Order: sequence, then C-alpha cells, then structure tokens
Amino acid sequence: MSAARFFIAPLFFSSVALADWPQWRGPDRSGASSDSTPLLSSLPESGFKQVWASGEIPSDHYGGHASPVVSGGKVFLSVVWHKRVPSETREIDSEVMQTFNHRGVPPDLAKKMEEARLGLSPRLRGDKLEEFIKKWNEENLNPEQQIALGSWVASRFKAGRTAIGLEWLDKISSRQSKPFPNAAALAAWLDEEKFPPDLKQKVIDAVPNTIKVASDTVVCFDSKTGKELWRFENDGEPVGRRASATAAVVGDKLYTMGSTHVYCLNTNDGSLAWKSLLPGKGPGSSPLVVDGKVFVSSGKAAAYRADTGEKLWESKEARVGDGSPSWWAPSSGKPHVVINGNNALYGLDPESGAKLWEAPGGSQSSPVTSGDYLVIYSGTEGVGLRTYQYQASGAPKALWSHYWLTRRYTGTPIVANGLVFAMCGEKHLCFDLVSGKKHWEETVNSTISSPLLVDGKIFIQENGGTHIRIVKADASSYQMLARGKAAAMSCATPAISDGQLFVRQKDKLVAFDIRAPIP
Repeated sequence: MSAARFFIAPLFFSSVALADWPQWRGPDRSGASSDSTPLLSSLPESGFKQVWASGEIPSDHYGGHASPVVSGGKVFLSVVWHKRVPSETREIDSEVMQTFNHRGVPPDLAKKMEEARLGLSPRLRGDKLEEFIKKWNEENLNPEQQIALGSWVASRFKAGRTAIGLEWLDKISSRQSKPFPNAAALAAWLDEEKFPPDLKQKVIDAVPNTIKVASDTVVCFDSKTGKELWRFENDGEPVGRRASATAAVVGDKLYTMGSTHVYCLNTNDGSLAWKSLLPGKGPGSSPLVVDGKVFVSSGKAAAYRADTGEKLWESKEARVGDGSPSWWAPSSGKPHVVINGNNALYGLDPESGAKLWEAPGGSQSSPVTSGDYLVIYSGTEGVGLRTYQYQASGAPKALWSHYWLTRRYTGTPIVANGLVFAMCGEKHLCFDLVSGKKHWEETVNSTISSPLLVDGKIFIQENGGTHIRIVKADASSYQMLARGKAAAMSCATPAISDGQLFVRQKDKLVAFDIRAPIP
C-alpha cells in the first residue's frame, strides 16, 4: 500500500494547505493527512529528534487535554489556563477528591466491599491476599466493573482497616464544588457530620488555602522555531480537566471553545473577532466549521454563524457529551452533522439542528465519514467499532460491528482507502470499511489518544503517552516500523505537518523532526 494512494479531500477545500493539520482529526476529520513529505520508517537509538519546546503550558486539572493544530506555518493550542491564588475560601474540588481516590459505586456493592474489607484478617497477606481479591472481584463484580473498579477494590482491600470508609468518602464528595466561606466553616461542617478526628485533619490538610482562577487562552507558535508569536487571554471560569477543546482554523480565523464561550480569533495577531456564550461549561469536545457555521457539542449541540458568532440553533433532542461533531456528506443525500452523544449516535440538520435520526452508539470518540459510510467507536454493548451506511430515509444501516470489552472507548478511528484503522481499547485493528473483514489485530497498550496517518504510516501513542509507535498502514499484515519515547500526555493527540510531529507533553508543547533521512 503506497503512500501516494492516501489522498485526503479536506473539508475546508481551498483554505487548507496539503501539509496543514487545521482541526481535530486533521483536514477532513478522518485522522489522515495529505502531507507528501517522506517520513522516517525507523529511529536511531537516540529516538525522536526534538526541534523545539515551548515554555510552560499546564495540562490536566490546570489546562485540560486539548490537542495542537497547525495551519499556515503556525501551531495553535487552546487552553483553559488555571492558576491558584490565596483565598479565605475552602473548596473540595476534583483534585482533592483525586487525592482521596474516590469512586462512586452502587450502595449494595459498597456495602459488600466494606464488609469484606473490615472483615479481613491482618494475617492475610501476599499471595493469599491476592487470591482472595481475585476471587472476590470475580464473584461480586460484573465484567465491566472488573475492568473499571477491579484495581481500585484491590487497593482498598490491601489497605485493610487503614482505608478511609466509603461512607466518609461519599460525604466528602457530596461537598465537591460547593465552597466553604473559610476554614472555620469547613471545620464546622466536618464536626457536624461527626468525622473522626484523624480523618477530619486529613480533609483539612487536603483542602488548599487557595482557589482556582482561569483564563481562556490560545497560544500561537512559529511551527519551525517554536517562537511564541502571540497569546490571547480572556477571563474564564475554573472547570478543571474537562476543558479540552481543540481549535479549528479556517483561512485567517481560529475557532475554539473555552470554559464558557466559543471564540473567533484572527490568526495573524490573536485579536478577538467575536465570542458567544456556550450552552454548557468546560466542553471536552472540539468545534467543527463548515459552510459558514461553527458546530459545537457542549452540554447541547449548537451552531453559530462563523462570521458574527450569532447563535443559529440549539438542539434539545440530542443528549451530547464530549464527542465532537463531524460532517457527513453522502453521495446521494443532503449533508448533516453527526455526533456521538452520551448513549447514542445522532444525525442533525445543519440548518435547523433538528434531529434527523438516532442510531445505536455513543462515546467520547468522534464519528468518521467517507462517502456513504460512517464509522464510530462506542462502548455500547454490541456496537463497539461499527460501520454505518447512509439510507435515504431514517437512520443509517449498520453493516458490521466488532465489540470488545475494555476500559476506554475514546480514541477516534482512521478511515482511508477503504480501510478502518482503530487503535484504542488496548488493541490495534485493521478492517475492511464495507465488509468488516478483519485484516489484523494486535494487543497494544493504546488508550484515549487517537492515531494519525501520513505517508503510508500510522503514528499512535502507547503506554499512556510515554512512547509513540509507527505502524505501516498496510492491510496485509501488522508491521511496527519504529517506537520512540515521547513523554506525551495520554489524553491529547499529536498533530502532524510538513515533516514535523507536534506533541503536547504534561507541561509544554514540543516539535519532533520525523522527516526521512536525505540519501
């Protein structure tokens, strides 16, 4: 399968250079690039060659998980930039809850867990304890719970009586994002709830004497040198790690979503063209810009005029979450917007927002379209990786599905040349787009992040982002070409342009030179 066969028709047509990666999932949202730069097929012992690194850019609880985009020789990164400032206020936020390792579980399961934990003999250790935990999980957790909760249950059993009781963790969680006016009010609440003295002190120590403030920020860099060209900042609201919108660039305009607003900026200097209020706060999805409209998924699906920011419609029918909208233009039907919602796949009229159809699906993954075909990756049982075919009336027809039980259903597949490449949920897979024939399958620790295809090669993060693997995009067999250290964020997806790979790390953005050596 030659690299030349991978030609991608961009959604933005003449406004997109072939080497650009201007939005979430690339020029046409398929995960594939038309960049013709020959890329390396192997790595030296030193690994990827770093070209530049930015200054500090926070992530996760302080900056979300947005991915970089590249257009016109510039790299853009959208961040809800959080900082802590001294305050009398005391707040139990998501970071505090993370320190207590709290998970919400059904009451009956919580009761069984606590009875088993408190009944453990202190002499039960080592292999015998491991055997007990394994048996308990198998007898009391369904397969999905074993994946999602198994290791957490094990950690609580190993901690024995020193683990904080679930009833106390639930009480702490009930006050999340409900600030106390001062430290005395927090202490008084702990006393009212009759927290044991030692646990009361743990909570007081865990809650900081600061609060978070946030700024909706976009940073622009020169793609070759990493020099910061401009920075846009606007007052935002603290929303933590949820805010993860990847920007979209069309011509000389950049569109992104911050904590509470959708923004349009001028790419030459970062000046604000317009901003409009979002339907919901802290979106984890990314905007889609087509035909003069900006489509978003933020609590509700909505559309805005790309030139003025006027809201055109807001859907009350589609129950959407962190899945990003995509554009489906079947050869025999009218184009429409498709979104993987919380528990279903939706097709919406781009002019009115009316729900045209609903089909099985739902996840944080973005739909990928190719002519009359649409591919999703969903955690809904029986759906998993699925191809749909357009139907003139009603919902699209499901052609085939490949479902497997895993912890994450977030990575967006690649569709190119009649093939589907899926690299999430601990598997690397290749299928025929229409027939569903499986060409290959490998078990690889890839989750959350999405793959990129360029020059006949697939670049995919693995092991929580510590490494990037290069795989040949060939249906005949699975061929790993190279693997190198990247120290990437597990939740962000790299961008690729003009022989460079742009990777978001925990505290900065870096550029790697991935061009093939000149003979």
